[in-house]
Amino acid sequence: MGIELRGITKTYGDFSLSVDLRVEDAEILALVGPSGCGKTTVLNIIAGLTEPDEGEIIVNGNIVNAVSPWKRNISVVFQDLSLFPHLNVGSNIAYGPFIHGIPKNERLALVKEKLALVGLEGYEKRPVYTLSGGERQRAAIARALAASPDALLLDEPFSSLDAPLRRRLRLEFLDIRRGKGGNDPSPPTPSKTRCPCIFVTHDREEAAVIAGRIALMKDGRILETGAAREIFQKPKTPFGAGFFGRGSVLPCGLFIPKDAVSLNSNTVDSNTVDSNTVPLRAVVHSSVFEGDRIAVEFEVPLPGRTKGAILSAELSGRAEPPVPGNEVTVHIRRDLVYMLTPPNPA
Repeated sequence: MGIELRGITKTYGDFSLSVDLRVEDAEILALVGPSGCGKTTVLNIIAGLTEPDEGEIIVNGNIVNAVSPWKRNISVVFQDLSLFPHLNVGSNIAYGPFIHGIPKNERLALVKEKLALVGLEGYEKRPVYTLSGGERQRAAIARALAASPDALLLDEPFSSLDAPLRRRLRLEFLDIRRGKGGNDPSPPTPSKTRCPCIFVTHDREEAAVIAGRIALMKDGRILETGAAREIFQKPKTPFGAGFFGRGSVLPCGLFIPKDAVSLNSNTVDSNTVDSNTVPLRAVVHSSVFEGDRIAVEFEVPLPGRTKGAILSAELSGRAEPPVPGNEVTVHIRRDLVYMLTPPNPA
């Protein structure tokens, strides 16, 4: 039945949170935004670790405001994982079922099942301190799922890992959500791994990979929500356009996506320079090689202004990098340019 926040408010000193949010059953929602915008506070309110000033918290169709945290049947995976260091891996995973009064033989079966799901078969007796970062993360996810939660909350769970491991664990997490993981060759099967999930992250790429839908927060408010592709490629607000870094916003509120900007023969798509494009004279502001692409900024003149507008573009990493300071012609695709929604007046 999902997670729903209705009219939730919370004030800490000068910070004020006001959120309405719904996450459908089996859905993964990525909650993103700058540090201090209230993402973790939202998770803590759902989990019962923070009491809201107003509003209703609804999980699986039930209002849980008055329910103690340990009775809400919500699993949380924090950034620091919080595995119990004095317990081995198996005992960590069995802790939730133990609290819920699951008999010992069923707990042992659950531990074995969840370890297999996360690719840690045979790790029951391993001390926590012997695990690598990736193994600890898998164990933390297994522990969260062993409680058969009604909701799963993850707060920056992969942020402490190196980039290649983060990318691998994202895909493994999606396999786990589909009920398939470890070395299990059988087809994915729906299970309690499909409970509604909120995944907090600062990583824009991670949000796009993990979530079917993204909610963008700023200053305690959710500014916009949408499918990952939609919110990346067609943000609704100036802040969203800047946060996801997918283009440039002119002073008038016109949004020019990166893939709408091409440079002479160094186009992102060779078919973009046609009657649908507008040529503009510009000066190369910066050019940075980033491996598989070249991130370029161009300055184009604005009527009546001493400083021009900066347009961002991405060229193929195999292209000849433009030289900063050189004058060039850039081409803007008309069909990809649109006006953003202005911010609400304070």
